[in-house]
Amino acid sequence: MAFEPVDRVPLLLRFWTMEAEEDQIPLDWRDEVARAEATLALGLDDTIMLDPPLSYAQAYLPEALDDVTSTTGLLPPAPGESHPRLTRAYETPDGTLQMTVALTGDWPYGHDLNLFDDHNIPRLTEPLVKTVDDLSKLQHLLGRPSAAQVDAWRGYAADLRGHANRLGVVLDGGWVALGDMAMWLCGMERMLYAQMDEPAFVEAVLDVLHAWEMMRLAYLLEDGVDVIVHGAWYETTDFWTPRTYRRFLKPRLMEEIETVHQAGAKFRYIMTKGWRPYIPDLIEMGIDCLTGVDPVQDNIDLAEVKATLGRHVCLMGGLNAAVMLDHWSDAEIEHAVDEAIAILAPGGGYIGYPVEAVYDTTDWRKVEVLLARWRRDSQVE
Repeated sequence: MAFEPVDRVPLLLRFWTMEAEEDQIPLDWRDEVARAEATLALGLDDTIMLDPPLSYAQAYLPEALDDVTSTTGLLPPAPGESHPRLTRAYETPDGTLQMTVALTGDWPYGHDLNLFDDHNIPRLTEPLVKTVDDLSKLQHLLGRPSAAQVDAWRGYAADLRGHANRLGVVLDGGWVALGDMAMWLCGMERMLYAQMDEPAFVEAVLDVLHAWEMMRLAYLLEDGVDVIVHGAWYETTDFWTPRTYRRFLKPRLMEEIETVHQAGAKFRYIMTKGWRPYIPDLIEMGIDCLTGVDPVQDNIDLAEVKATLGRHVCLMGGLNAAVMLDHWSDAEIEHAVDEAIAILAPGGGYIGYPVEAVYDTTDWRKVEVLLARWRRDSQVE
């Protein structure tokens, strides 16, 4: 990320589950330390991730706060619909917030419903945040952890820092999020329309979320993480035009990035498609690393990206995971590795990474093809 000389081109794999009956991943990837030990033994690179207090966004439990409780319930199908509905009501000192999703046959959580979750978005029949009046209630859900919770978290953070130092890997902090949380809380359609029709609503929502993100950033930076990781899957041009991105998200992101840099840390931005119109903005904001350069599913021209963004920002990607590892021949995988290194590695500022994740359904033999070719090509003269 610092564009300093390296002895070899780094390669990092991210692992994820598709709830396969037989997990093909031959290591305990859910444990940060165990995974890093296993991947380093394979000759790969890795990081250890430290979540903010009360966990990262998609595992965040507001019920851990003293003044928030919640209840879940089942409702009959809405008129004209076939699926029953699952609802969760959060009680706060300023009133109740409620969200409802259609309980489809492929809903993965039984009768549970997370505050922030990708599974919610296509099933939302009632978003949590509907009007500006809901934001005072939302602030209770995004409250400050107790002193005891922070103390316990700092003990956990110190343990992870010790393991990161022992293994010689980066201690990441995150994920934090902004546009993603707005979509989870308000629903995709509402946020898309509101950018044009209700800009004051968008500003107000993002102000609340940004304040919470800055608070969580402060904990991570005080603990001395090396890199802040910002998830921006819902900040792409699929969801924001360049104009609305520059109006609503960019000023808040710049404040976040400046805070990270003042603390001596790096800023890694995860955006896996639809980011090319933002290239001037990514350079101006000063991000240190873009995670998600996917030549397959985003149809990226690697040479073009290297010549533009790659002169200023570390590029993390260059390979695809889901399509390449599940559907390509060994020779095609090897050619993709050759091409990624040949185009993106010269001059530094490149981290190999199959976008977005190696799933438990992937044939591990295909991963070994990738690893063998990488080991052959990655040594820097």
